[in-house]
Parts: sequence; structure tokens; C-alpha cells
Amino acid sequence: MLGKRLLADGIITSAQLEQALAQQRSSGALLGEILLGLNFITQEHLARALAQEAGVSFRMVDGLTPDPSVIAMVPEQFARQYMLVPLTMQNGTLEVLQVNPFDVLAVDELQRLVSRPVGVSCGRAQDVLNLIERSYTDRSSVSELVQEGVDALSTPQVDVATIDSPVVRLLELLINDAIARGATDLHIEPEDLTIRVRHRIDGVLIPSDTIPKELHAPLVSRVKVLAGLDITEQRLPQDGRISQMVNGRRVDLRVATFPTTFGEKVAIRILEKEKLVRGLAELGFSPTTYAIFRDILSRSRGIVLVTGPTGAGKTTTLYSALAYLGSTERNILTVEDPVEYQIPTIRQTQVRPKAGFTYATAIRALLRQDPDIIMIGEIRDPETAQLALRAALSGILVFSTLHTQDSAGAVPRLMDMGLEPYLLASGIVGVIAQRLVRVICPHCKEAASYPAETLKKVGPNPDSGLEFQRGRGCSRCNETGYRGRTGVFEVLVIDPAIHTLIRERGDSRQVKSAAVAAGMTTLMDDALAKAAAGQTTLEEVLRVAYE
Repeated sequence: MLGKRLLADGIITSAQLEQALAQQRSSGALLGEILLGLNFITQEHLARALAQEAGVSFRMVDGLTPDPSVIAMVPEQFARQYMLVPLTMQNGTLEVLQVNPFDVLAVDELQRLVSRPVGVSCGRAQDVLNLIERSYTDRSSVSELVQEGVDALSTPQVDVATIDSPVVRLLELLINDAIARGATDLHIEPEDLTIRVRHRIDGVLIPSDTIPKELHAPLVSRVKVLAGLDITEQRLPQDGRISQMVNGRRVDLRVATFPTTFGEKVAIRILEKEKLVRGLAELGFSPTTYAIFRDILSRSRGIVLVTGPTGAGKTTTLYSALAYLGSTERNILTVEDPVEYQIPTIRQTQVRPKAGFTYATAIRALLRQDPDIIMIGEIRDPETAQLALRAALSGILVFSTLHTQDSAGAVPRLMDMGLEPYLLASGIVGVIAQRLVRVICPHCKEAASYPAETLKKVGPNPDSGLEFQRGRGCSRCNETGYRGRTGVFEVLVIDPAIHTLIRERGDSRQVKSAAVAAGMTTLMDDALAKAAAGQTTLEEVLRVAYE
């Protein structure tokens, strides 16, 4: 049994298994999917356990390129439907990578299709999807759909909004391509004569396709239809959501339109739970800060703040913390704007200011719901800050975010909102400041040297002996030298010395000095340690952590 295997391997606890089984009895979903949804396991944990249970090998895909000749043997629709990808032909046997090795019907169907025996290895769902996208998606198909769309517009009595129309298929391809490339955002931007498509990958916008301007109106209309927006309104911004199945899994898309001089711009935020909710150990904490953060999470009351600019990964840290704390024994409630992703065992709500349902209104209501833990999406105003502090002092663990440059800056910011220092000192238990740095691509990593001036900026002596690396750029990282991101953290604990400083209205410099004296690792120190360990580059350290 899968659950017993994961339990025996120490991946999950008995309590976690019981919680998942209870949810399975009520929902009927697969146990593996439930454990993933509860964030108790990762895709790799699941794939390895399934491989062991099925008696097949587990396989990672780094450096793996499927043979084009075997790709041609298996239709793309078949690969997507059964979540498998053909890899190679070995001694007359078609070797495939499959997400569910117990899906023997898919293997039987494939054997009939190719008239050959099939050998199976098991892989992570994301790896299989990436291989499918890389193997089947041809960039020429974008050009073909664009040309079909232009031809359709010039043909009388042709409805470009039908389900099989080229514009509909073009939008689907653009979204699938963005997801396959690991983009967090898809931008469709009108210019004078063309439409520019760009992806935000690892925090940086990267140009993709260029589409004729004639397709702008039908493309935007299709997005609006899917997101439930008013297709006749083109002068005002609109916001909506799309939830649809993409490559066998549900993906939430947050859509925002914005009028420009060349027409409406569309930004699509891609919300994937695998990226948004992670195990705490996967966020990028060093062993020391990880232990401190877990200690903060063990508190039964007080305010825990996550600070940093937009795009620093604050929501991921909060969601991962809530998933870590979530259980049937705790009443966890959130108020957000918007709800980024639903987490099992947690009750979430979204503010609606136009209807009078603000953060302050929602928090007052939450306090009457007997909560153990509440999460407030953001502390924006004095009223929200006062209510959050009142909740913390009444015995509730409160999580929220604040826009400050470092952890120490959260203290004077809250004082500026009118919180009394003696109450704040008693209510706040910890502040986590964070940034995201890009990780060096492992396929093109090489040694890097830097001038003494650069080294002096970030801290190490030129003669310290530290060695650094960078990526030279390759096809697997879109020639950027980076692949993925990790967190850089600064965890401020309210110890007796800082408690006294807050009561005496100490400024952020005094608070930071006291925290560093007590052993706090600063954002710069954590970023530099990751660069020295070969995880990121000094350019990234300077970009995100240099003051």
C-alpha cells in the first residue's frame, strides 16, 4: 500500500496518513493526490514510492532527450491522456516514462498502438509534462495557427470564436507553452503593428512570440470569455480568473486586462500549487534559519510577519507555513486579496471592498469563529494592524505580510500605524524578510571570477579564497544561465533585548544591530553564502540583497 510505504520510509507520519485517509473516504480521490494536496509529500516522494510498489525503476529527466523517431510513434493526445512519454527503443522494446506505473490499461493500449512490447519507468508528473511539451510542441505550430487565424478573419461567415477555431487553439498553445517553460506570468502586449508575447521566468521577462495585430481583438475576447469578463468593455481595467485542466492537472489563471494606447494589454498570472505551496525545507532556508523559523511556527500566539517587495515569494512562504501547520486539530482561517490557492483543511475567504467586506470587517468576523491561527493577506492600514495585534494578544497565532525592505523595518512601520510600543513588543514574535534569487543552471555551470570592486560591494575580501560560479547559458535555461529560484532569508526573533528596544521606540537600525549581535543572518549574508555554495551568482546577490 502506498501509504504504508511512505510511512515506512519516514516520508509521512501516522497522523498525516490518518488525516489523508479520512479525506480519501469522504472524497474518493487517490491517496497520492490527497497527500500532494496536503503538502505532506512532493512529486518525487510519490513517484519513488509508486516505482517501488510497482517494481519498476524511478527516473529523473535531467539531461534526457527523447528519441524523435519514437516520439513520432505515439500521438501527442495519447501521451497527454495517459501521462506518459516515449523515450527510446531498446532491443525492440519501447521504453516510456509514466506518471502512474499501475495504469496497466494505458500500457496495454500503447502496446496495441505501436505493436511492440513496452517497458515502463516512473517519473515525476512535472517531468513527464515538461518532456511532453518539449517533445511535441513545435514553435512552427504557433506560426501555423497565426496564419490560420488571419485567414479565418478574412473569410466571410467564419466564426473565430468557435471551440476549434485557430484563435482558441492559439491561446491554448500560448498558455501551455508558458506553463511548460516554467513561467509565472504570460503577457500579451499590443503594439502599433503587432502583438508581443512575453513570459516572466524566474522573475525576469523574456520575449517569446510576435503575433499580427489583426488577431488582437479576437485573442483578447477569447481570454475575457474564459475569465468571465465583459467583452464589450475596453476602456476600463478588468480582473477575472480561469480554472482549467492543462496537461492532466488543474491550473488556476488570474487574468488582468489594462487599456493602453494600442489596445488592451492582458497579464495572466499562472498559479500552480506545486510552486505556490512547498515543504518548508524546500524554500531555501539555511539549517540555522530553518530551525529558528520552525521554532517561531511552534508558538501558540503572537504575530509572525513576512516582509519584502512584490514578487519576493511572501505568499509561498505563508502558504507553506499554513500547510505545515494544518491539521484537523487546529482551526485555521485566512482572509486574502485574492485567494491565490485553496489549501485543504484551511478555510479561506477573499475580501470584497466594493461590497464593504474589507480586511477589518473580515478580521472581526474571523475572531468570532474560534480560530487557532489566522492569516491576513497584508497589513495595509492602521485598523487592520490594530485588529491583528488584538487577535495576537488574545491568544491567536497571526500570520501576515508587510512591505518593508528588511525585517527590522517592520517594527517602526507598525508603530507608524499607531500600534503602542508596549503592546507591539508583547504581540510580535518574529519577522521574516525575504527575496528570491535565481539559481545557476546545473547544465552550463562554470567557474566565475569577479573584480575586487565587486567583491568589496558584497562583503568578502578579494583574498578570502571564496570561489564563485555562473551559468554561461544553454538551451535548457533559455540561454540565461539560470534555472529556477530559491529564497534568501533574514529571520528576526523578538528576544528580550529587542523587546526592550521596541518598548523604548528604538528605530530600525538599533533593532537590526541588536539582532545581528544576537546572531541573526542578514539577507546579504544569506545571499552571499548561497553564492559561495555555487547556488547563485554575485550578480544576483547584488540585484536582490545589496543595500
